[in-house]
Amino acid sequence: MDEKETLGQRIRRIRQDRGLSLAKVVRDDFSRAFLNQVELGKSRPSIRVLRIIAERLGTEAEYLLEGQEAGIERELALEKGRVLLLQGDPRRALLALRPAINTYDWPLGSDARVCQAQALISLGRKDEAAAIIARERSTIELHNDHHRRERLRTVERGQEFRFEDDAVEAHLRLADRATRAGNNHDELEHYRAARVLLEAGPRVPTQR
Repeated sequence: MDEKETLGQRIRRIRQDRGLSLAKVVRDDFSRAFLNQVELGKSRPSIRVLRIIAERLGTEAEYLLEGQEAGIERELALEKGRVLLLQGDPRRALLALRPAINTYDWPLGSDARVCQAQALISLGRKDEAAAIIARERSTIELHNDHHRRERLRTVERGQEFRFEDDAVEAHLRLADRATRAGNNHDELEHYRAARVLLEAGPRVPTQR
């Protein structure tokens, strides 16, 4: 990939590689003229429109913006931030989260920013946290994600997110829900979490 490739050039290249016309990408969501202007670098799409374009092109908004897929580095940043926060170190958590908080990739970016808000609350920076929470609430509602909605409410109350019942069972239920929704990312996350908990110590085998 040419390092100087712009957002518009990347969109046009992928669209042409897929054999898609302007009309097939825009459908009824925006005009062909607008997409043409984006490809020429004369207009810049909103995040909502960029996500629509990415979906129609069969890629991610992250790739269109940066020319690279959301990498393991961002996932590691999120998990390190979460662990540091649970260990009571919000300052280091904020530093760890930096590679992930600006990504538009769902749900990674939203999860990172909610974690960022939680760290800010712990540091007494409630106004900054409130602004982040307000933005992420809209994103989470757009995706109708019950689990993340509950997590956000917990963070907003200044509390740590904890499963109230058996954690393994909770993760398996969420994995099943993600499976039905076709959300492979969350399905993997919850099965992985359940596996780690099961390996952490002896317990009565879970009946499903």
